[in-house]
Amino acid sequence: KQAGEEGSVPGTPVIRVPLEEGVMGEANMDGSIYLNKSIQPDSHEERKVLIHEMRHATDMKIGKMKYTDNSLTWNGQMYPRAEGKIFYEGEWVPEGGKQFPWEQH
Repeated sequence: KQAGEEGSVPGTPVIRVPLEEGVMGEANMDGSIYLNKSIQPDSHEERKVLIHEMRHATDMKIGKMKYTDNSLTWNGQMYPRAEGKIFYEGEWVPEGGKQFPWEQH
């Protein structure tokens, strides 16, 4: 596969793109998944990241999770979002933090 080409998750476009340092994947509200182009195709890491992001994509498809530039909503509870952080339990926490319930997969 070439950088930027679609991957092979049925019904879910997987697109290899450059992502911020430390960000391996992103599930998008449009149903696509961005995969960091630095991940080796067909590797264990690729499978691990895709499984994790597919859980987020599924949560969005069933309405359990949604986000905008300014907020993330999980099970009906809205959390402010700005500059790569989410306001959670009284503090701004970097997105992807393991303390978030939506990251407990």
